[in-house]
Amino acid sequence: MRSKRSFVVRALSLGGALSLAGAGLATSVALTSSGGVAGADTPSFTANCKIAGVATSLTAVITGAISPAKVAPGSSFGLSGLSLKSSLAVATQDEIKGKTFGGVFVGTVTSTGASPSSLPVTFTIPQTPVPAAPSKPLALVAPGALSGSFTATAGTSVSVSFGTSGTLAATINGSSVGAPGPCTQPAELIASAKVATPAASLKALLPNSGPLGGGSTVKVIGTFLSNPTSVTFGGKPAARVISLTPDSLTAVAPAGSGTVPVVVDTKAGPSTPANFTYTAGPIVTGVSPGTGSPDGGNTVTITGQQLAGATAVSIGGRSAAIAFGSATSLVVTAPKGSGVAGVTVTGPKGSSVAGLLARYSFQSGYWEAASDGGVFTYGHAPFKGSAGALTLNKPVVGMAPTADGNGYWLVATDGGIFSYGDAPFYGSTGNITLNKPIVGMARTPDGFGYWLVASDGGIFAYGDASFFGSTGNIHLNESIVGMAATPNGGGYWLVASDGGVFAFGNAGFYGSLATTPIKGSVVGIAATPGGRGYWLVTSTGGVFPEGDAVFYGSAGGLILNKPVVALAVSPTGAGYWMAATDGGIFNYGDATFYGSTGNITLNKPIVGIAAS
Repeated sequence: MRSKRSFVVRALSLGGALSLAGAGLATSVALTSSGGVAGADTPSFTANCKIAGVATSLTAVITGAISPAKVAPGSSFGLSGLSLKSSLAVATQDEIKGKTFGGVFVGTVTSTGASPSSLPVTFTIPQTPVPAAPSKPLALVAPGALSGSFTATAGTSVSVSFGTSGTLAATINGSSVGAPGPCTQPAELIASAKVATPAASLKALLPNSGPLGGGSTVKVIGTFLSNPTSVTFGGKPAARVISLTPDSLTAVAPAGSGTVPVVVDTKAGPSTPANFTYTAGPIVTGVSPGTGSPDGGNTVTITGQQLAGATAVSIGGRSAAIAFGSATSLVVTAPKGSGVAGVTVTGPKGSSVAGLLARYSFQSGYWEAASDGGVFTYGHAPFKGSAGALTLNKPVVGMAPTADGNGYWLVATDGGIFSYGDAPFYGSTGNITLNKPIVGMARTPDGFGYWLVASDGGIFAYGDASFFGSTGNIHLNESIVGMAATPNGGGYWLVASDGGVFAFGNAGFYGSLATTPIKGSVVGIAATPGGRGYWLVTSTGGVFPEGDAVFYGSAGGLILNKPVVALAVSPTGAGYWMAATDGGIFNYGDATFYGSTGNITLNKPIVGIAAS
């Protein structure tokens, strides 16, 4: 198939000559197809047309080429050399000879393997003299202008076609001769190109260190990691390579020593490298809770490998007293601190390697988000920006914090994503036509991806978020209103407004309210830190624990000024906050009250809350 395509439209007369009105042509052109399959490699098709007042025979060719010729997934492309070339034969030549004909044709160009699905295109026909001899067709050349560009999304190729409808505004001697008229024709391929798959790029290794003898499972995060041909650690092949998403995979590290490059090979070639360190010293793979007060004093559990005999732990360079230790975990008391700090464990054979899994945040607090994208921050949660001053296509409906609490995402009903702080943008449904609006989001535990959920339970996964299933093709009694992810990112729960719970992946089903009479409606769900339970919250402030979720209190017996819209769990999991549409905060268990917008006049209602 050629990379540059064209198609031909042949037009036949519908009738005899009619009298001209005023300066010449009267109203419009109408094209109706009578051809076969669209495509430059198929026989050309014939269309009939008539410019009101004048019978015509029109032959047209539209050409263009995808530019750039090589298109990468996620990159933009347009059409170069876009042009409409046609010949127009007018039956009653004597009545318009000596005059000039022109016009503007506006149609659409549709995409395959790209988004958006269509874009407007305009062909401007310059004023062209009408020949005196009736046998000589009027030659027209109209350059085309594409309004916008496409973004390659999927598949091994992309293509663009001329759409099936448009309008033509004709002029005689530069004067309009009627309202623009409709035109219809089959879609015809203009151009196609293969999507060039770029080489993989690595962003992170989780963890980024391991034992000298190998054997540890490492999550590799980056871009274009689909279908790897090999993964090597310092040139040595990894064992059990498993693709998770287009942006993530797992590999078991071989034996090694020192700091070595990890490289993922795909059909496009080797990836950019990321460093992995082999060590006999401590290895940190988790810190829980990952957030605490700047005043310190709270208990923190550090998990990992080779932790036995640890002699010291520091958080942000300050000593954390060790209360308990084993080969796989340490219990320490957090010191005073600020911001996001590194966690270092020292033992007889050295100190742990700094990494994304060895971090602790002193930024305890919470954010509230309003439907206009305004963000309100309380406690030590940092303000990283908002969409409050922007003109939004659709209202914001929820938010999610990054893994270290140093940023957050906002999501709108069209799936548009707004990223702030250290929250990367991984993708959105902002340019996709959705069956139902987006109602919420949840991030993956490592913060390198997120899920969006629609009111029909449709799931959209980005970054290292895996798709485990949805209710998008199931008839629901009530609409989905929220979602929560399991602690290891291997599954998620969806909840409907009647309290029905749908579990996917490794998310266990621990109960629902689907058959329980409740006041108000369910508005959200939050998982326990261990993932063996969840809380459901209603618009009246009622809280319903399921599984190992503990009931710490509710506002169900209170008269609320405004309905509750969301619930966020404290870092320890021993408490929670609820937010109402006026920004009023209700805190229970060890969830500290830091403030609210309950006494502030808001431009728009609060729609979500997230804990730092």
